[in-house]
Amino acid sequence: MTPHAPATVRRTALAVSTALITALPVLAASGSSAGAAAPAGPAATAPVATVDVPAARAGKKNKKKGTQKYHHRAKVGAQVLRAIVLDQAPGVEGDKVVDLRIGRAAANINTRKASKAVSTSKTLGGRGLADTDLSGLLTGMVAKAGPEKGKEEVPSQTLVPVPAAPLLTLGVSTGETKARWNGPRTCVPGGKTVTSSSSSTADLAVLPSVIPGFGALLGLDGTVSATQKTAYLPKKKKSGLKAVATTGLADLGLFGDMVSIEVVSDPKMVATATGRPGKAKITYTPAVLEITGPDGSPVPIPTDGAPAEIGIPANPLLGLTIQFPGIINEKVSENGRLAKAKSVTLRLVLTLGGVTIADVAVAPLQTKVKVPKGGITC
Repeated sequence: MTPHAPATVRRTALAVSTALITALPVLAASGSSAGAAAPAGPAATAPVATVDVPAARAGKKNKKKGTQKYHHRAKVGAQVLRAIVLDQAPGVEGDKVVDLRIGRAAANINTRKASKAVSTSKTLGGRGLADTDLSGLLTGMVAKAGPEKGKEEVPSQTLVPVPAAPLLTLGVSTGETKARWNGPRTCVPGGKTVTSSSSSTADLAVLPSVIPGFGALLGLDGTVSATQKTAYLPKKKKSGLKAVATTGLADLGLFGDMVSIEVVSDPKMVATATGRPGKAKITYTPAVLEITGPDGSPVPIPTDGAPAEIGIPANPLLGLTIQFPGIINEKVSENGRLAKAKSVTLRLVLTLGGVTIADVAVAPLQTKVKVPKGGITC
């Protein structure tokens, strides 16, 4: 039993390279200045009001400065897995890449938007799915709050299984989500969540029976889930911000359990920012896994993100590369204003005859929080 510590990934040269997690959006703030047009023509006989321009500009500057002490944002996401299935995969037709994103819980907080807090839960998403009817699983649950005080909650909903062969099979899935806001220039009290959501599904199989005689590329027997939540961290009249992403994994089987992966403990990522020097951080708890190869022996996997090759004696044309990337991108500012990171628990690359046909990221997580200098003035 070996805990796999976070590390920077040294990606190998693969036939196909793909981003494991959707890149973070760029949030930009813009402002506009207004000017008064000078009246033309003869001077008016009525008294003319005078404006102290320096005082007016100072007032505007102070107002903006006060607003800046409140603006903050967060982005958090947890996902059971993401699978890139290429058009070379046997039994997958359509001459396209299929991008499956399964079991995602996510949220955005942005005080510059009309909906200040948005929380979502989604069982299945992605692209290249047009040839398969997955409409029963593609509807996401969304809760929005703001700009006024209020709360929106989508209670737990159950989605029945939908056949999606040859890409995947899913059992019963559930999801729920909620968002809360306390109104303009205020913060939700500490101890109460601003956003929270979860998405879970049972008995998941990716590429079931695509390669005859080898079972599914990846199977999770049991219930797997992704969850997220955000909250404020109060300190006197200033607040920090916290975002948490985690997954609950079941034991994994590759090629119909020819390779088995026991999940001893689940991964978790927490980002906090307070706006005070040295008080921003990323806390990442990697999953603890035990892997058994086709011959029944333990498989040692490098903890520095380097790949490990696993041969499949029953079919020498099949190749499997396993990596433990851990944290793949992290930034924490010394002034305490920003903390962000991405991670992947397990990466699986399947090849057939030297050609990559599937690239799977298990339990990708991401968190980002950003607050004003000194903390949020609520």
